[in-house]
Amino acid sequence: MNNKKRILVRVDGSKNIGLGHVYNMITVLEHLKNNEILIVMKERKHLGITKLKKFQFKIQLFSTKIELEKIIEKFQPDLIFNDLLNTNITYMKFLKKFNSTIVNFEDLGPGRKYADLVFNPIYYNDNPAKNEFYGHKYACVRTEFRKSKNANIRKNVKKIVVTFGGTDPTNKTQNVIKFIEKFQFKEIQWNIILGLGFSHRRKIKSSVNRMNKCGYKINIIEKSDNISKFIKNCDFAITSNGRTVFELAAMKIPMIAIAVNNRERQHSFVRYTKTGFHIDSPGELQISKLTPHIKKIMKQENRIKFSNNLKKANVLHGIEHVTKKINAHLK
Repeated sequence: MNNKKRILVRVDGSKNIGLGHVYNMITVLEHLKNNEILIVMKERKHLGITKLKKFQFKIQLFSTKIELEKIIEKFQPDLIFNDLLNTNITYMKFLKKFNSTIVNFEDLGPGRKYADLVFNPIYYNDNPAKNEFYGHKYACVRTEFRKSKNANIRKNVKKIVVTFGGTDPTNKTQNVIKFIEKFQFKEIQWNIILGLGFSHRRKIKSSVNRMNKCGYKINIIEKSDNISKFIKNCDFAITSNGRTVFELAAMKIPMIAIAVNNRERQHSFVRYTKTGFHIDSPGELQISKLTPHIKKIMKQENRIKFSNNLKKANVLHGIEHVTKKINAHLK
């Protein structure tokens, strides 16, 4: 953007909706940081606020619509970003009265037709409206993942990463640990990443400590500002089916993506690009569901196929495509 703009960002983070929206906004705003930026979060959904403060963004919390209205009126934004999942018509009509350019992310709600631009990288649509942009071409991946990529595909699997996003509300991590123990995968290095909002740390650590004493090789990673170094050179990932799939895709890591809620069941990147396996498991992850996919992805020829498809998918330039669309609209 040539002229400095005032950008108001409505984003929330919680144990139910996760932290993907927060990380997405951090990535977008890092490319627009020469502007005046205000982050606005609900009082009860401000998980991730510590992460936002690390980037020195100004943040305001609100509880009521009247408080939100006062914040917007005072700030007088040129742009309003919404990364809130599906918007409704009432909310979007409320925003329209401020005469700002409105940009929505990951929005399939009826309110999206009132936005000037909509970016839905995790969904696909053959007949989008002219202001809507679908598919992984518009995935905004953090710089650390775009700068690092996987090494050659090994014949035998030596290292696997397990990551269920920022919160893992249904504790799929524990289900995977049970799977590791059931099949006694002691020869493999497991890197298990616990997100900022993960609630079951004590139970997970207790299980892992007990298993490591019996010869397992399991690392617990938490509170790291450089997650990509624990993913690099892994043979494949077991992950939630949210925006984490784009981070893995940027690093060319084949994956088993597990939909942890009904919303993630609609996320079709892995199926669409054939870059791994997709499992629907909004409740407890059954070991019987995971086992056949693990067996298949252990085979080198399948991982080579997925890796080649990841190269074709190419999610490295999504942030440039998004900011270019925003700039063009403002002009």
